[in-house]
Amino acid sequence: MKPAPPACLLLLLAIPALHGQTPEPPALTSTRAAFLRQVMTDSQLLTGQYERALVKAEEEVAATGDYEEARAIRQRHDQLKALYAGTVSSLATPLPLALARLTGSAQSSGETLSGWRSKGSGAEWLNFPLPPGAYHLEFEVNMSDAPVAGSIYASSKLQPQQGAMFEFNEVTLLGNAPENSRSFEVRRSTDETTFAAMRVGPLQFTRSPVTLRFSASAGYPANIIRVRNLRLAPATAETPATASAAAPGGATLTMQQAAASLKSSLAAARANATSAYLTALRALASSKPALKGQTDAETRRLQKLDAAVKEGASLRALIASSGGLNGFESITDARLADEPPLSGERFKILHEGHILPVRLLWIDCAPADEKDVGLRPFAKHFGIDDEDAAAMGRIARDFTAGYLSGRPLRLLVRPDRDKDGTLAALLFLPDAGLYQNVLVDHGFAAAAPPSPDSRRNASEKAFINALVAREDAARRNAAGAWALAAPENGAPKP
Repeated sequence: MKPAPPACLLLLLAIPALHGQTPEPPALTSTRAAFLRQVMTDSQLLTGQYERALVKAEEEVAATGDYEEARAIRQRHDQLKALYAGTVSSLATPLPLALARLTGSAQSSGETLSGWRSKGSGAEWLNFPLPPGAYHLEFEVNMSDAPVAGSIYASSKLQPQQGAMFEFNEVTLLGNAPENSRSFEVRRSTDETTFAAMRVGPLQFTRSPVTLRFSASAGYPANIIRVRNLRLAPATAETPATASAAAPGGATLTMQQAAASLKSSLAAARANATSAYLTALRALASSKPALKGQTDAETRRLQKLDAAVKEGASLRALIASSGGLNGFESITDARLADEPPLSGERFKILHEGHILPVRLLWIDCAPADEKDVGLRPFAKHFGIDDEDAAAMGRIARDFTAGYLSGRPLRLLVRPDRDKDGTLAALLFLPDAGLYQNVLVDHGFAAAAPPSPDSRRNASEKAFINALVAREDAARRNAAGAWALAAPENGAPKP
């Protein structure tokens, strides 16, 4: 299973998605940006500790020869780093050339800046609104040679260069300081079409608004240098890849201890950040009554999101109590598709605009068609005839259609699909837990555990054993298909 994103990051990632395309007041945008920055700051150090614990756990597990588990831990670590990288990128502040004043020989075409024939050429953003904090300058660049024309390159000073020096700084009366100014080199590209991504910094800005300048340290008339997608991304602390997690007093933390500590600390950080944001929204509504309707809507969105985060935490606690489910991927906020289910345990879901076929792991429901060859095994399992088995199949199909309709669905799916593209999944509901259990409890499904020689971790075995135990209880209670069984048909006796 993919590692659950920290609660603070769930809050961070979901808030922008709650807003439509309608422009909002700059004051509200600024307030939210400050909140998101606080969330990033509060959660980065805590998550860094968890990353180090994962590195340590991977080393220890690999040393025992359990390379499959070590690979799963590495995936958790890589996914966590990718989550932060994507979050930082989503919070980047663009530096639009449309808002810039060009200096010297600099020219712009769309969001591409070029024309570096003279020293000091570049772009300036005057009184640019930027929340104080630490940032990295990110951009893409291509550097190639200008076409040779006549004897223009006779002088050694006018020969194409292999590298070009640039500066990025905050323009102030106090002059440049190491905190808010950087010099860097751009290297010649392999061809005229490949843009290289660059990251400069971090830079620290202590006031808002600021005046920013991107300029050439010299003239480069024999080169064509194109810079595009300039933006400022919030700087986050780097996590040492080889460091180990240590508890106060020098004792090494176990992976489980680190995860528990992370969960507790992030919960406190999330509560603090949310409280501060709600306070800022109330202050904004008080100082600017005209924005009260929008701040009230933002408050409701935040409260709804907070409830969703807590609901997700309860599901993760359920899974963690069984030791985790490595090898599964998480699908959240899915819905049952409009088309009728194929059977009680086979149906389609709608997720992020895509319709996906699903089959529930470790159970079997009877097909609804009396001519289906799959009826016989089901009928034999319950000790009923084929006609009754088909009737139970239709009941299970209709039960699934009614029970899942309109509910938010959370699935853990195996990454490898069936040959027909179907996803093998565990299905969880907020108020009912594992849906496989519901079908077995009602006598609509038979437990179908995998073969004993199949490799299963402790958590999977716990779920499978629970299904078998529930089937025994349903049989004793004569639930569903068990009520139709007769001893002479081979049904198990209570």
